[in-house]
Amino acid sequence: MNLTAALKPARLIWIDAARGLALWAMFAFHFTWDLGYFRWIDPALLYSRGFHWLGHAIASGFLFLVGIGLVLSRRERGKLLGGRAFWRRWAIIVAAAAAISAVSFQLFPQTPIFFGILHLIAAASLIAAPLVDAPVLLILALGALTIAAPEFLAGPFFNAKIFWWTGLGTFEPPSNDYQPLFPWLGVVLLGVAAARLPAFTRGASDSGSPPAKILAFFGRHSLFFYLAHQPVFYGAFALLALFVVSPGQERLFLGQCVEQCVREADQPDLCQKTCACVVSRAKAAGFWSRLAGDALTSDEQTQAHDAIVACFGDARPP
Repeated sequence: MNLTAALKPARLIWIDAARGLALWAMFAFHFTWDLGYFRWIDPALLYSRGFHWLGHAIASGFLFLVGIGLVLSRRERGKLLGGRAFWRRWAIIVAAAAAISAVSFQLFPQTPIFFGILHLIAAASLIAAPLVDAPVLLILALGALTIAAPEFLAGPFFNAKIFWWTGLGTFEPPSNDYQPLFPWLGVVLLGVAAARLPAFTRGASDSGSPPAKILAFFGRHSLFFYLAHQPVFYGAFALLALFVVSPGQERLFLGQCVEQCVREADQPDLCQKTCACVVSRAKAAGFWSRLAGDALTSDEQTQAHDAIVACFGDARPP
């Protein structure tokens, strides 16, 4: 099952390799996101303009290939909406999107994935499929209008949650993966138009260099790898967090510790020394990772309290 096609396209290795390359770019993007989320790197990077546009570029590559895949599937199978394969694979994409939403509402209730890239692919496939045989100029015009739609159709009316999926509101809803219908459907339509060009033949191809074949392998199984990679990355970082505290998490703990101490004692220098001492003692006693993760046992809570008292006393001037 391919992430970027509603039906299995003819095996053009460069198309599969392009899909695989986009997949590896997404691996890197999500790995970087996890590094920031678990504070192994500065979390501010995740909200930078450059990182934002990088995510858009990767998504655009996937969605452009969705449109190409629809046209190649039409040429290979002779029909789209009337074929069982289309609906079988469309149902798989919908089920995967629903599963991602369900998990995200549990893990990230403040920023759930309610209309991410899989939701978009499912919706865009239904809309674009009837257009694969339309005049190329018409498809290009519709694609351009769809991309431009948020600029001239957006308004407060679409700010209601029921319309968030459209992308026509005046703000971006909080979500870890938000790919609304407008403007992203337009990228799919541009892919449909591109695939109508003579360069896109219907023949299969098994040729290609070893790197291209490796990328093509991932491209041919992109939905599986897409669904599997982030649980692996996130799970590995979450497991690591049980035993190792990242530098960013340590800075966060120290900042919160000092802030709370200053509110109570109003002595910043004393609080800095006290909190640094508590961290040092927790590391020596072996419960630092659980202290930073707010997961101390009852005995460790007693140890932590004793460490705070002792450190505060040691930090006070004689």
